Amino acid sequence: MNNTYVSITKQDMDRFAKTSKGWICNTVGNEYVYDFHLKKYPIIIKIASSIKVDGRKKSNKGAYAIRIFAVEKEGLDVNAKITRGLIKARVVDRTINWRVNAKKQIESVIASAKVVYDKYRRIK
Repeated sequence: MNNTYVSITKQDMDRFAKTSKGWICNTVGNEYVYDFHLKKYPIIIKIASSIKVDGRKKSNKGAYAIRIFAVEKEGLDVNAKITRGLIKARVVDRTINWRVNAKKQIESVIASAKVVYDKYRRIK
């Protein structure tokens, strides 16, 4: 398997996390972070892209790999406040297969987030 790291641009990530599919690009610190709000759950799936906004600034610790995680928000509204983390970050290395690996991790994080929310958070 090829573990050679590849350079990923913001355009590459924009083509992967398409706005037409519901992804929203934000800047957090010196990094682009993509958010996807689930329609029937107060959950946001986040992709910390590892792409720096300002290439002159040093990366944060652990910010070279793509990280995919989930957070819970107060309600279904897109502008609802984030209340807590839900699923810890899953790391996707920036290798030639990053798109395939990221898609698998996104699907896994969505499924896990729904299970955790249904089990521990949903009001019975």
